[in-house]
Amino acid sequence: MSNYIIRSGLRRAFGDSVNRWLQCSRQAILSYRTKKIASSILAIAMVFTIGGCTNQAPNPSNEPIQQQTDVHNNEQAIMDNYNTLLQKGDVSIPEIINFIDVNLSAVSQLNGSTMIIGLEKVQYDRLPKMQDKFSDEAVQKIVAKGYQNGVDYVNSIQNKQVKDLLLETKNSGYKIETAEGMFFPVIDYSFYKKYHANMTGDIAAFFDIMAVESDKTPIKDAALIISWAEILKRAQAQEQFIKDYSNSAKVEDMRQQLRRYATFAMYGGNNTPLFSYETKQIVPEAKKVYLETKFDETNGSFSKAMLGYLEVLKKNNYRLTNEVQEYRNKVVEEIR
Repeated sequence: MSNYIIRSGLRRAFGDSVNRWLQCSRQAILSYRTKKIASSILAIAMVFTIGGCTNQAPNPSNEPIQQQTDVHNNEQAIMDNYNTLLQKGDVSIPEIINFIDVNLSAVSQLNGSTMIIGLEKVQYDRLPKMQDKFSDEAVQKIVAKGYQNGVDYVNSIQNKQVKDLLLETKNSGYKIETAEGMFFPVIDYSFYKKYHANMTGDIAAFFDIMAVESDKTPIKDAALIISWAEILKRAQAQEQFIKDYSNSAKVEDMRQQLRRYATFAMYGGNNTPLFSYETKQIVPEAKKVYLETKFDETNGSFSKAMLGYLEVLKKNNYRLTNEVQEYRNKVVEEIR
């Protein structure tokens, strides 16, 4: 009642000014209350929103990262186990091969190459002892007799000890070679073809080149058993590897291989020399092949050496002279 009287009195005293003032006051109060309520609603909504997020499922975008982490950890565990296996002195080569066969598909090509190179090293390191097992005369006679039966000669051998030795040789990634009437194991690089897709490009190329070598050895009984053209073809493939994969873990092995073939190309073999022992003249077949072959010195040291060799040979009428001898002695050592 008193408020009504006051408002009435004010209206009479001040007229329309008071009416406008009162109306503005009501609007201001209403606006303030509205903003206050809106702020409260917004705050409550934010609380529910944040609370709701914590109860949602994990963000799918994080799943690939977790999967990558799991794969990496699993791969590292495989490599750790592999290295532990290699360090065991009593581990057999078939055990190593089995580990690779089981786990190779679960690692990268880089780690796969590491595993395969590790296997090759074990084969190389144990090869002398394996060869010693074949040095016994009785073993040689039994193997020689069985060898006459052809490819499946192992099954034709009755002696259990020798048969087990041959099976161990095969299961360890070796093959039997023969030279000068003796039988002995060598690394069978064709064995590695099954791993081709799991190697890096350089390691796959290396084992491909070495498979050609082990499938048909270039020399036996001090005589070349492949053609002069094949010698150059293999040497140029080795040279190309060195050019293409200069940083490969196997580049030094390939350089050694290329020096070997450079010796074949410039010397021949003791029983198949490049120059006639009687006339000192170059073998006609070799001369023809060498002159027809294209050598590009930008490909590497072998091609450069062969171009220089042909120049020296031409100057000396393709005969073995002191100048020719000095040239080949020098450049073979420079093959890189």
